[in-house]
Amino acid sequence: MARARLRMVGGMFRRWSVLLVTMLAAFHPAVASAQGRGWRWFQSCSTPTTMVLEARLDGASAFRTTFPACFLDKASWNTKVLRFHFTPGRAVEWPNASVWRDGDERRFAATTSAGRTLVAQIYEQGTNTSGSILGIAIGTKDSVTPLDTVLWRGAHNASASDQVLTELVPGLVLLTYPLGWQPQPLARVDTTWCAPPRPNEPLLLDAQFLPARGKNRTGTDSDFVNLASLSAFGVRRVPRDSIAIIRDEAVCRRIARQHGNNKPMLIVRVGSFYLADDQGSRDGPSPLWEVAVYDRNWRLLISYGEGQ
Repeated sequence: MARARLRMVGGMFRRWSVLLVTMLAAFHPAVASAQGRGWRWFQSCSTPTTMVLEARLDGASAFRTTFPACFLDKASWNTKVLRFHFTPGRAVEWPNASVWRDGDERRFAATTSAGRTLVAQIYEQGTNTSGSILGIAIGTKDSVTPLDTVLWRGAHNASASDQVLTELVPGLVLLTYPLGWQPQPLARVDTTWCAPPRPNEPLLLDAQFLPARGKNRTGTDSDFVNLASLSAFGVRRVPRDSIAIIRDEAVCRRIARQHGNNKPMLIVRVGSFYLADDQGSRDGPSPLWEVAVYDRNWRLLISYGEGQ
Protein backbone atom coordinates (compact mmCIF):
# COMPACT_ATOMS: atom_id res chain seq x y z
CA MET A 1 0.00 0.00 0.00
CA ALA A 2 1.53 3.28 -1.03
CA ARG A 3 1.93 5.89 1.69
CA ALA A 4 -0.24 8.97 1.28
CA ARG A 5 1.52 11.38 -1.06
CA LEU A 6 2.57 14.89 -0.04
CA ARG A 7 2.40 18.17 -1.93
CA MET A 8 4.33 21.27 -0.89
CA VAL A 9 2.33 24.44 -0.38
CA GLY A 10 2.48 26.61 3.77
CA GLY A 11 -0.38 24.49 10.18
CA MET A 12 -3.41 25.63 13.07
CA PHE A 13 -3.38 28.58 15.27
CA ARG A 14 -1.99 27.80 18.66
CA ARG A 15 -5.06 28.15 20.75
CA TRP A 16 -5.30 31.66 22.02
CA SER A 17 -5.56 31.82 25.78
CA VAL A 18 -7.92 34.72 26.21
CA LEU A 19 -8.39 36.69 29.40
CA LEU A 20 -10.94 39.45 29.32
CA VAL A 21 -9.58 41.83 31.93
CA THR A 22 -11.95 44.78 31.72
CA MET A 23 -14.38 46.78 29.65
CA LEU A 24 -14.87 50.43 30.34
CA ALA A 25 -16.37 53.51 28.76
CA ALA A 26 -14.33 56.65 28.15
CA PHE A 27 -14.58 59.74 25.99
CA HIS A 28 -13.19 60.09 22.50
CA PRO A 29 -11.52 63.54 22.29
CA ALA A 30 -11.88 64.25 18.61
CA VAL A 31 -15.64 64.32 18.03
CA ALA A 32 -18.13 67.13 18.57
CA SER A 33 -19.70 68.19 15.30
CA ALA A 34 -23.26 67.29 14.36
CA GLN A 35 -23.82 64.54 11.83
CA GLY A 36 -26.63 63.92 9.37
CA ARG A 37 -29.35 61.33 9.03
CA GLY A 38 -28.48 57.77 10.01
CA TRP A 39 -27.99 55.23 12.79
CA ARG A 40 -26.12 56.43 15.91
CA TRP A 41 -24.98 54.45 18.90
CA PHE A 42 -25.62 55.33 22.57
CA GLN A 43 -28.28 57.91 21.68
CA SER A 44 -31.77 58.33 23.11
CA CYS A 45 -34.95 57.71 21.15
CA SER A 46 -38.40 56.21 21.73
CA THR A 47 -37.66 52.84 20.09
CA PRO A 48 -33.92 52.08 20.14
CA THR A 49 -32.57 48.95 18.48
CA THR A 50 -30.42 46.82 20.78
CA MET A 51 -27.24 45.86 18.96
CA VAL A 52 -24.81 43.12 19.97
CA LEU A 53 -21.08 43.74 19.54
CA GLU A 54 -18.77 40.74 19.87
CA ALA A 55 -15.09 40.01 19.35
CA ARG A 56 -13.98 36.43 18.68
CA LEU A 57 -10.58 34.77 18.80
CA ASP A 58 -10.34 31.48 16.93
CA GLY A 59 -14.12 31.20 17.03
CA ALA A 60 -14.36 31.70 20.82
CA SER A 61 -15.99 34.85 22.20
CA ALA A 62 -13.41 37.18 23.79
CA PHE A 63 -15.77 40.08 24.44
CA ARG A 64 -19.50 40.69 24.15
CA THR A 65 -21.66 43.67 24.96
CA THR A 66 -24.81 45.41 23.75
CA PHE A 67 -25.49 49.02 22.88
CA PRO A 68 -28.57 51.02 21.87
CA ALA A 69 -28.78 52.38 18.31
CA CYS A 70 -31.22 55.02 17.15
CA PHE A 71 -32.12 56.25 13.70
CA LEU A 72 -31.90 60.07 13.90
CA ASP A 73 -32.19 62.88 11.41
CA LYS A 74 -29.35 64.75 13.08
CA ALA A 75 -27.26 64.34 16.22
CA SER A 76 -23.87 65.24 17.64
CA TRP A 77 -21.14 62.65 17.72
CA ASN A 78 -21.30 60.40 20.75
CA THR A 79 -17.89 60.42 22.40
CA LYS A 80 -18.15 57.07 24.16
CA VAL A 81 -15.32 54.58 23.64
CA LEU A 82 -15.55 50.87 24.46
CA ARG A 83 -12.32 49.23 25.50
CA PHE A 84 -11.56 45.59 26.13
CA HIS A 85 -8.34 43.76 26.94
CA PHE A 86 -7.32 40.35 25.63
CA THR A 87 -4.18 38.26 25.95
CA PRO A 88 -3.35 35.94 23.02
CA GLY A 89 -1.52 32.77 24.00
CA ARG A 90 0.66 32.95 20.87
CA ALA A 91 2.59 35.44 18.80
CA VAL A 92 0.36 37.56 16.57
CA GLU A 93 1.47 39.16 13.33
CA TRP A 94 0.15 42.64 12.46
CA PRO A 95 1.10 43.39 8.83
CA ASN A 96 -0.24 46.98 8.85
CA ALA A 97 0.92 48.46 12.14
CA SER A 98 1.50 52.22 12.09
CA VAL A 99 3.01 55.07 14.07
CA TRP A 100 3.25 58.84 13.56
CA ARG A 101 6.76 60.27 13.37
CA ASP A 102 7.81 63.71 12.16
CA GLY A 103 4.36 64.46 10.79
CA ASP A 104 4.10 61.27 8.74
CA GLU A 105 2.31 57.99 9.31
CA ARG A 106 4.81 55.16 9.03
CA ARG A 107 3.54 51.66 8.33
CA PHE A 108 5.40 48.48 9.14
CA ALA A 109 4.92 44.82 10.03
CA ALA A 110 4.86 44.08 13.76
CA THR A 111 4.63 40.94 15.88
CA THR A 112 3.40 40.78 19.45
CA SER A 113 4.65 37.93 21.62
CA ALA A 114 2.55 35.28 23.30
CA GLY A 115 1.11 36.52 26.58
CA ARG A 116 1.22 40.20 25.61
CA THR A 117 -1.96 41.96 26.70
CA LEU A 118 -3.57 43.99 23.92
CA VAL A 119 -6.21 46.70 24.07
CA ALA A 120 -9.00 47.24 21.55
CA GLN A 121 -10.79 50.59 21.39
CA ILE A 122 -14.10 50.92 19.54
CA TYR A 123 -15.76 54.27 18.90
CA GLU A 124 -18.32 55.94 16.65
CA GLN A 125 -16.65 57.00 13.40
CA GLY A 126 -19.57 57.68 11.08
CA THR A 127 -23.12 56.84 10.15
CA ASN A 128 -25.34 55.92 7.24
CA THR A 129 -28.94 54.87 6.70
CA SER A 130 -28.21 51.16 7.19
CA GLY A 131 -26.14 51.26 10.39
CA SER A 132 -23.38 52.82 12.47
CA ILE A 133 -19.78 53.00 11.29
CA LEU A 134 -17.50 51.97 14.15
CA GLY A 135 -13.81 52.83 14.28
CA ILE A 136 -11.42 50.24 15.72
CA ALA A 137 -7.88 50.69 17.04
CA ILE A 138 -5.78 47.96 18.64
CA GLY A 139 -2.64 48.74 20.60
CA THR A 140 -0.76 47.84 23.76
CA LYS A 141 -1.80 50.81 25.93
CA ASP A 142 -5.12 51.84 27.48
CA SER A 143 -5.10 55.17 25.67
CA VAL A 144 -3.61 55.32 22.18
CA THR A 145 -2.04 58.67 21.24
CA PRO A 146 -0.67 59.65 17.81
CA LEU A 147 2.84 58.84 19.05
CA ASP A 148 1.92 55.28 20.07
CA THR A 149 2.15 52.28 17.80
CA VAL A 150 -1.24 51.17 16.49
CA LEU A 151 -1.22 47.49 15.59
CA TRP A 152 -4.48 47.65 13.63
CA ARG A 153 -6.74 50.52 12.69
CA GLY A 154 -9.86 50.37 10.54
CA ALA A 155 -13.62 50.53 10.44
CA HIS A 156 -16.55 48.17 10.88
CA ASN A 157 -19.79 48.96 9.05
CA ALA A 158 -22.50 47.71 11.39
CA SER A 159 -25.99 47.01 10.08
CA ALA A 160 -29.12 47.62 12.14
CA SER A 161 -30.88 44.71 10.43
CA ASP A 162 -28.22 42.07 9.73
CA GLN A 163 -25.05 40.41 11.02
CA VAL A 164 -21.79 41.94 9.80
CA LEU A 165 -18.35 40.36 10.36
CA THR A 166 -14.99 42.10 9.93
CA GLU A 167 -11.83 39.96 10.06
CA LEU A 168 -9.04 42.10 11.54
CA VAL A 169 -6.24 39.53 11.29
CA PRO A 170 -6.60 35.77 10.81
CA GLY A 171 -8.42 34.36 13.84
CA LEU A 172 -9.56 37.73 15.23
CA VAL A 173 -12.97 38.98 14.08
CA LEU A 174 -15.41 41.67 15.15
CA LEU A 175 -19.10 41.18 14.50
CA THR A 176 -22.30 43.10 15.15
CA TYR A 177 -25.96 42.16 14.80
CA PRO A 178 -29.32 43.24 16.20
CA LEU A 179 -30.32 41.34 19.33
CA GLY A 180 -32.43 38.33 18.35
CA TRP A 181 -31.06 38.25 14.81
CA GLN A 182 -31.41 34.93 12.97
CA PRO A 183 -29.89 34.07 9.59
CA GLN A 184 -32.22 33.74 6.64
CA PRO A 185 -32.76 30.09 5.60
CA LEU A 186 -30.57 29.33 2.59
CA ALA A 187 -29.31 26.25 0.80
CA ARG A 188 -27.05 24.00 2.87
CA VAL A 189 -23.98 24.85 0.84
CA ASP A 190 -24.39 28.52 1.81
CA THR A 191 -25.30 28.11 5.46
CA THR A 192 -22.96 25.40 6.75
CA TRP A 193 -19.34 25.74 5.72
CA CYS A 194 -17.94 23.94 8.78
CA ALA A 195 -18.55 20.24 8.10
CA PRO A 196 -19.31 17.96 11.07
CA PRO A 197 -17.00 15.01 11.76
CA ARG A 198 -17.99 11.66 10.31
CA PRO A 199 -18.25 8.50 12.40
CA ASN A 200 -14.73 7.45 13.38
CA GLU A 201 -13.55 10.67 11.69
CA PRO A 202 -10.20 9.98 9.95
CA LEU A 203 -9.02 13.60 10.31
CA LEU A 204 -9.32 13.37 14.09
CA LEU A 205 -7.35 10.13 13.92
CA ASP A 206 -4.73 11.98 11.87
CA ALA A 207 -4.61 14.72 14.50
CA GLN A 208 -3.93 12.16 17.25
CA PHE A 209 -1.25 10.37 15.21
CA LEU A 210 -3.47 7.28 15.09
CA PRO A 211 -3.95 5.02 12.03
CA ALA A 212 -6.65 6.50 9.76
CA ARG A 213 -7.31 3.37 7.74
CA GLY A 214 -10.19 3.46 5.28
CA LYS A 215 -12.34 0.44 4.53
CA ASN A 216 -10.85 -2.31 2.36
CA ARG A 217 -7.30 -0.98 2.81
CA THR A 218 -4.30 -3.22 3.34
CA GLY A 219 -0.93 -2.47 4.90
CA THR A 220 0.52 -1.90 8.35
CA ASP A 221 -0.96 0.59 10.80
CA SER A 222 2.09 2.81 10.44
CA ASP A 223 1.23 3.32 6.77
CA PHE A 224 -1.89 5.22 7.85
CA VAL A 225 -0.39 7.52 10.52
CA ASN A 226 -0.33 10.40 8.08
CA LEU A 227 1.13 13.20 10.21
CA ALA A 228 4.18 11.16 11.16
CA SER A 229 5.84 12.23 7.90
CA LEU A 230 5.36 15.97 8.57
CA SER A 231 7.92 16.43 11.37
CA ALA A 232 10.10 18.52 9.06
CA PHE A 233 7.34 21.15 9.13
CA GLY A 234 7.19 21.18 12.92
CA VAL A 235 4.06 19.04 13.18
CA ARG A 236 4.28 17.06 16.42
CA ARG A 237 1.99 14.96 18.57
CA VAL A 238 0.11 17.24 21.01
CA PRO A 239 -2.08 16.61 24.09
CA ARG A 240 -5.72 15.82 23.39
CA ASP A 241 -6.84 19.17 24.82
CA SER A 242 -4.73 20.92 22.16
CA ILE A 243 -6.88 19.40 19.40
CA ALA A 244 -10.13 21.17 18.53
CA ILE A 245 -12.68 21.32 15.73
CA ILE A 246 -13.02 24.79 14.20
CA ARG A 247 -16.65 25.92 14.01
CA ASP A 248 -16.24 29.52 12.85
CA GLU A 249 -18.30 29.75 9.65
CA ALA A 250 -16.29 32.69 8.28
CA VAL A 251 -13.04 30.74 8.61
CA CYS A 252 -14.49 27.56 7.08
CA ARG A 253 -15.98 29.50 4.16
CA ARG A 254 -12.68 31.27 3.43
CA ILE A 255 -10.64 28.05 3.53
CA ALA A 256 -13.21 26.16 1.41
CA ARG A 257 -12.96 28.82 -1.28
CA GLN A 258 -9.16 28.80 -1.15
CA HIS A 259 -9.33 25.03 -1.47
CA GLY A 260 -11.46 25.37 -4.61
CA ASN A 261 -14.51 23.75 -3.03
CA ASN A 262 -18.05 25.04 -2.95
CA LYS A 263 -18.86 22.67 -0.11
CA PRO A 264 -18.26 22.41 3.64
CA MET A 265 -14.78 21.66 4.99
CA LEU A 266 -13.78 19.98 8.24
CA ILE A 267 -11.03 22.00 9.93
CA VAL A 268 -9.18 20.77 13.01
CA ARG A 269 -6.61 22.61 15.08
CA VAL A 270 -3.59 20.53 16.14
CA GLY A 271 -1.45 22.62 18.46
CA SER A 272 -0.33 25.55 16.31
CA PHE A 273 -1.38 24.01 12.98
CA TYR A 274 -4.66 23.65 11.12
CA LEU A 275 -5.77 20.61 9.08
CA ALA A 276 -8.46 21.28 6.45
CA ASP A 277 -10.12 18.17 4.99
CA ASP A 278 -12.36 18.01 1.91
CA GLN A 279 -13.81 14.80 3.43
CA GLY A 280 -13.20 12.77 0.32
CA SER A 281 -13.36 8.99 0.67
CA ARG A 282 -10.33 7.16 2.09
CA ASP A 283 -11.91 3.77 1.37
CA GLY A 284 -10.54 1.31 -1.16
CA PRO A 285 -10.10 0.43 -3.88
CA SER A 286 -9.94 4.03 -5.21
CA PRO A 287 -9.42 6.53 -2.37
CA LEU A 288 -9.72 10.19 -3.32
CA TRP A 289 -9.07 12.74 -0.60
CA GLU A 290 -6.83 15.66 0.33
CA VAL A 291 -5.92 17.46 3.55
CA ALA A 292 -4.29 20.91 3.52
CA VAL A 293 -1.96 21.84 6.38
CA TYR A 294 -1.82 25.51 7.45
CA ASP A 295 0.42 27.26 9.96
CA ARG A 296 -0.96 29.46 12.74
CA ASN A 297 -1.16 32.43 10.35
CA TRP A 298 -3.16 30.40 7.81
CA ARG A 299 -0.25 30.06 5.40
CA LEU A 300 -0.47 26.84 3.44
CA LEU A 301 2.50 24.58 4.25
CA ILE A 302 1.75 21.30 2.54
CA SER A 303 -1.06 18.99 1.56
CA TYR A 304 -1.34 15.22 1.79
CA GLY A 305 -3.81 12.73 0.41
CA GLU A 306 -4.45 10.10 -2.23
CA GLY A 307 -5.92 9.95 -5.70
CA GLN A 308 -5.78 12.37 -8.60
